[in-house]
Order: sequence, then structure tokens, then C-alpha cells
Amino acid sequence: MGLFKTDRDWTPRGGAWYFARMLPHALVVLCHPNTSGFNQAIAEAAVKALSTTHEVALVDLYRSGFDPVLPYNEIPRKFSFDPKTLELMELVGKSQFFVFVHPDWWGGPPALLKGFIDRVFRPGVAYEFDGYEFLTNQKRALLEGRKAAVFTTTDYSMPEGTYPPQEIWRTNVLAYCGITNPGLYTFFGTYQSSYEARHAWIGSVGAKLAAL
Repeated sequence: MGLFKTDRDWTPRGGAWYFARMLPHALVVLCHPNTSGFNQAIAEAAVKALSTTHEVALVDLYRSGFDPVLPYNEIPRKFSFDPKTLELMELVGKSQFFVFVHPDWWGGPPALLKGFIDRVFRPGVAYEFDGYEFLTNQKRALLEGRKAAVFTTTDYSMPEGTYPPQEIWRTNVLAYCGITNPGLYTFFGTYQSSYEARHAWIGSVGAKLAAL
């Protein structure tokens, strides 16, 4: 897992450490096997843009060593003892801004990113059910007030109606956890696109994030 962190929020004064500036945390999650492609460039642009106002962690799922398979015993236990999963849960819990970067594969994110949501956006981290055992429980979203953006690339042409991957993120994932009005951005027709068009889209990432 790659982490890009700032250290300018701590300043040594008179031999002691004084807290000078607390930056909110941001988490950028990249899911693409190519280490030097379009998705990688988008994630790097997001890290660069957010690092001016946040302490940013970049998680490159394909190179993080994360196991996306949710074992059954984690479901009734409602907890994971896997060190990598615990590390990612901690990052999610303290982040105020989330950015996801992935290709559209068969109408959704790669399985590795889906597994990330399954294992990390779990009860106690992204949402919770309040109430006594054996009685009706009320779901409580735990990520309310936080911001999110999703950047998706696809060879599909822009549809006339809604685009299913965006709706999955908007309704089934982010809204369920309390994140409303996310930035959902898709670069359509990637295979036929020009270098200039891709370069311009990468250059727009910072403005898109600032608008949120």
C-alpha cells in the first residue's frame, strides 16, 4: 500500500513539538492493474490536488496485498482480525474525503474494489445498526458530512439515461453510509479517445475535487 503523507502540520519549537496545523485526512483508492496508465494518472492527480488541503493516503489495491475475499466468520463476528483490513478500516474511519478511481468492468468496479467495500466499509466503520438484540434495529450511517468522488473509465459510449456504475456508487454504497452529493465522473469511449482528450481530463481532476 502506498501512502502519501504530509508532515508540514508539525513544527519543532524550542526542542518540543508543537501542533501547528491539523489537516483533515483524505483517502484515494486506486484499483487498476496497470501501474502507468490512465487510471494511475487520475489517482496521482487527485493526490496532488488534495495534498494542498489534506493529509492524503493513497491505497493502490493491486499492489497493497489486500485480500478482497470476505470470510464467513467476519460476518457474525462483525469484525476482522486481518492486519491489512484493520489498517484500511482505520484509514476509512479517519478520512473526511474519499476518492475512488477504477475502470468499468462489466458494468461495475473490478472485483478487488468490490471486495474492498465488502470487507472495509463494514458495520462499525461505515454504518451501524442500533438497538437491542432480537428487536428491530435502526441503521445509522457513520460517514455523514464527508465528501466523496468517483472517477471511472470505460470503453462504453455515454448512455442517454443513467449510467449504472454511477448509480451503484451514489445509492448502494455512498448514500447508504451517509455520503450525499458525491462527485461521479466517467470518461467514456476510452479506447477511441485521443491523448489530448485524456490529458485534458486528467488536468480537470483538481477542479472537480475543489468543486466538492
